[in-house]
Amino acid sequence: MDNKSIENSNDKTSSITVTKKPNKIPVECKICGAPAYYSYVGVVTFFVHYKDLFKAPPKCIFNGNCEINTFNRHICSSCRLAKCFASGMQVEMFRSSRTSLIQNQLQSNLLRLSIHDWNLLSKITYCYDENSGFSLAKCFLQEHHNLHPKMRYKLGRLNELFLSFIGRAQLFFQNNSHFNSLCSHDRSLLLNNTMKYVGGLGACFIIRQTGLLNDLTIFKSAEIIYSSGILANTSRVINQLNFDSTFFKLLLALIVFSTFNYTYYLNVAPINLMDIKKVLSIQNMYAELAWRYLIYKYDDKQAVVFFSSFIRSIFSLHDVVVEAFQMKHCKEMVKSVIEQTKKTIELTE
Repeated sequence: MDNKSIENSNDKTSSITVTKKPNKIPVECKICGAPAYYSYVGVVTFFVHYKDLFKAPPKCIFNGNCEINTFNRHICSSCRLAKCFASGMQVEMFRSSRTSLIQNQLQSNLLRLSIHDWNLLSKITYCYDENSGFSLAKCFLQEHHNLHPKMRYKLGRLNELFLSFIGRAQLFFQNNSHFNSLCSHDRSLLLNNTMKYVGGLGACFIIRQTGLLNDLTIFKSAEIIYSSGILANTSRVINQLNFDSTFFKLLLALIVFSTFNYTYYLNVAPINLMDIKKVLSIQNMYAELAWRYLIYKYDDKQAVVFFSSFIRSIFSLHDVVVEAFQMKHCKEMVKSVIEQTKKTIELTE
């Protein structure tokens, strides 16, 4: 390398300027006396780690006479906390604004229902007309009370009334666009598996809203038809259905696309859904909508309570179904509703 190239290299090196960050002069923490770049760094650290203690402040075993310094600052939390407050520090100063913003945005999103959600809620509301069931029950009660006491134990009329309640579930399969979008195989399988749950839960809701079983003669008549065990389990289901009408209809829509069923043994191969992914996606859609609706109308705690009650009511209803299907006339009731629904929606096997 010649001298000229060395000179050029030196020129380039001399033209490069190195910028150094200025060193911050450490200062002393005004609380514990430790070296710090910020005078209250000890307070900041203390508040971050001990903010959970502010609701129940610790007590000093030396009657608040501790001298807080860099050596004993970790010994007495009470005196250190007192010195922090005396210096003007506040708990709210260390609340993360970013965390609060994220939480507020999340809560705001949960409290809002989209236009699609409202449209779906509207369709579900008009999909199942429970008011006609209420009218039937009220007319039955009025006629029942007008009869002579000896004429009130007409088991056939009461059985027909309960059959009409279960038959109202046909509307949920008939008017649900998501159900009608499935292939005929999956619709038939869901109808056969879930009608007993949708119809049974719908009947229990109507009975609860009208107080039908509060009448002693009707209760005794139902006990004769369905046995005391089934009626006791049914009463437990009725007591658990403390829901508003809209949420209840969302639950019925959710059950329509559910894949659970009680287990029994037959000498035939099990039949599975052809498009299980589509069925599960519809099921998830209704479950999420039900949750958002509860958050919108109530709050997160009440939403958890309602969903817990719904799960308990399903288990209770499952006991009713298992016991009721051991009786021939109960099985025939559900079978007749299924066959009528298939004819209405023109569903072939």
